Amino acid sequence: MLRFLFIKKELISFPSVLKELQEQKKISLIHIEEASTLSPEDLKDITAILVLGGDGTFLRAVPYAYKYDLPILGVNMGNFGFLTETYINELPETLNALKNNKIKFEERSLLKIIYENQSFVALNEGAIMKGTLGKIIYLTLKIENIEVTTIYGDGLIISTPTGSTAYNLSAGGPIVHPESKVFICTPICSFKINMKPFIIPDHYNLEIILEKKKQSKNEEVHLLIDGQTNLIIKENKPLRFQKAEKTLKIIPSIKRNYFQILKNKFHW
Repeated sequence: MLRFLFIKKELISFPSVLKELQEQKKISLIHIEEASTLSPEDLKDITAILVLGGDGTFLRAVPYAYKYDLPILGVNMGNFGFLTETYINELPETLNALKNNKIKFEERSLLKIIYENQSFVALNEGAIMKGTLGKIIYLTLKIENIEVTTIYGDGLIISTPTGSTAYNLSAGGPIVHPESKVFICTPICSFKINMKPFIIPDHYNLEIILEKKKQSKNEEVHLLIDGQTNLIIKENKPLRFQKAEKTLKIIPSIKRNYFQILKNKFHW
């Protein structure tokens, strides 16, 4: 029997195919919020985290996957669904392939973000953004302890290759294959006309500092991590970005590869 931690989008109903698989004792499901109550021995028996929903639900599962070192199987029951590659009608075949060890996991790089003695992991991005009043912010960017530039505008996105098709793409950044070993730095509406997105090796460390304004005060400036965690950052307090110690394992679609998904999602 395959055992899963699972999480689902709140507004969707529980799929009948999963009810049938449970009744047939082919799978066992434990809600992801109960993971902390499981013993180390019980956790060893967990096959993966099953995500039912869209990419937002998938991103909610990432910290759990990182903490418990579990792969994620994303089932697309949302709208766009770039990360949730498997459709519900394909799930029985996917589970059978998983049971018979016929699926090769994909590994995705993660960002580790450190701020004021707190650390977070991100699959897509960490985005530093101005607040609701719309005043520009000034961000000093250091790469490998070298001050590279000050970015002034609406903010800055530090993205993984997986996240290149998310906020990064909306802000004018490039699409990057998820196996690439890079991070993408994408300014958000920069006031510098020559300040364009750029790509760096993912073993480089970055430091970003919100600069104090000379003539006025900064409004609230936000750090949004994978669209899930929102922090208010302070002036002159360094934000550090680096490659996380572990990768995220994803159970891919058995029907289509990355380029087929790109073609389908973007109507190429």
